[in-house]
Amino acid sequence: MPLYKIGPTAVAFAVVLNAFEASGMKYTKSNELFNILWAKRATPYTLESLTPYQKVNHFPGAWGLGRKDNLAVNINMMKRYHGEEVYGITPPSFWIPRQQADLEKDAARDRGDAENPPIYIVKPCASSCGRGITLHKGVPPMPVFLKEFVCQRYIGDPLLISGRKFDLRLYCVVTSFDPLRIYLFDEGLVRFAAMKYPGSDKELDNINMHLTNYSINKTAELKRQTGEKGLESEDPIEIKWCISDLKKYLMNNHPDGIKAWETIQRGCDDTVVKAFLSVENSVIERIRQSCLDKTGRNCFELFGIDLLVDSRLKVWLIEMNIMPSLATGSNLDKAVKSRMLAHMLTLIRVIPNRRNALDDQPNENGSDHEPGEDYVPRGAAPTTPERIYKFGHHPAASSYIKRVPLLKRFNDPNVEESMLSRAEVLMLIEAEEEMHCAGGFRRVFPASDTLDLYLPLFTHGVRRNNFLLASAVKQKVKNSECILNLGI
Repeated sequence: MPLYKIGPTAVAFAVVLNAFEASGMKYTKSNELFNILWAKRATPYTLESLTPYQKVNHFPGAWGLGRKDNLAVNINMMKRYHGEEVYGITPPSFWIPRQQADLEKDAARDRGDAENPPIYIVKPCASSCGRGITLHKGVPPMPVFLKEFVCQRYIGDPLLISGRKFDLRLYCVVTSFDPLRIYLFDEGLVRFAAMKYPGSDKELDNINMHLTNYSINKTAELKRQTGEKGLESEDPIEIKWCISDLKKYLMNNHPDGIKAWETIQRGCDDTVVKAFLSVENSVIERIRQSCLDKTGRNCFELFGIDLLVDSRLKVWLIEMNIMPSLATGSNLDKAVKSRMLAHMLTLIRVIPNRRNALDDQPNENGSDHEPGEDYVPRGAAPTTPERIYKFGHHPAASSYIKRVPLLKRFNDPNVEESMLSRAEVLMLIEAEEEMHCAGGFRRVFPASDTLDLYLPLFTHGVRRNNFLLASAVKQKVKNSECILNLGI
């Protein structure tokens, strides 16, 4: 029987416990005899001690997305490499005080007139639930209670429903960084501001008009529903919808109908993939430093991704949460989150049985992996240079990066790059089997119709596992059996 453990600092949300129990797993207090560890963070000790039958819900280095300052730095780096047209997934963002000069240059480029300076939104680097967020006309002063913060251009033309701002909370699971595999859940939350949007430069102190965080707006929403003075609404709507509700609303009310939702969905997919590409290399480096299994197969991660849609249906990344709230304050929350977690546990495929003591012993090579499998012991370097591939107009000019087209077939004796090791075959089969367990999750990377767009965006080159999986995805378009005919 598979066992789950809740880490000592993790919030034991009821919906999480219920999902584990409903899947047939049982709770354990043991620090060793668990199959899945649900933790607030994965410590170095945990990562280096996991057996192949154990998983933890974090990758090392994911804070490159989870902290607002790190996210701003990583996306800005990708903008410098690939250009604003390709990587304009966030508004101009600045880590203050380190990028104070850049902020002032940004404000100087678009000062407007004296009465209409650019609007900026200030966010603490590591807060959540809208705490500490303020809006300012022009360059904001340094808050006395913050040593550093993130300052962003305010998106002043959001798409409105009944005159109110909203954002999207999507749930994303990354099952692997090497190769990168990203899944988005088919349902999420639409969170509304409690009061009508007055315009980008009006009533900046009224957070119930400008911010969409549920924790901020739920109190104002209750007052609005009771008709408290100043909070009445001619078009009362629920403060929270599911994504399906938004889709239906756009079909019936937007001039573009269903095409409006399709545009938004493509924008969501694109924004999410590009965000993960910004940290792909740094996370893999952390995995190889910290994890016993150098591919990070013991790790997975659930992200809560907040996105804003503007009046032109462009999707903007607001923030990424590496430990999203799974509270169920409403029936809608419970329905969406419980189903999502159930499908996530199926997707990550927790192995139900732990090996016995004999199985846990290393083989003659000192590894618990099979002979011939590509495995690098912790702290050791690979015996041969890692194969890296280059696509499109790649910013790296290193000679060790190869420019090779995706493979049309595997194990072709005439094509050296097509010859697969046993570990590579197992990796491809694992990715294929995972797709059959996705349920309500949809793999947004790798996907056959967007590979040509994203492979050139691997700033440090496409690693061997990504190259092989991308080749398999392309091959499967022409031959659905290609993954299953690898000769093992």
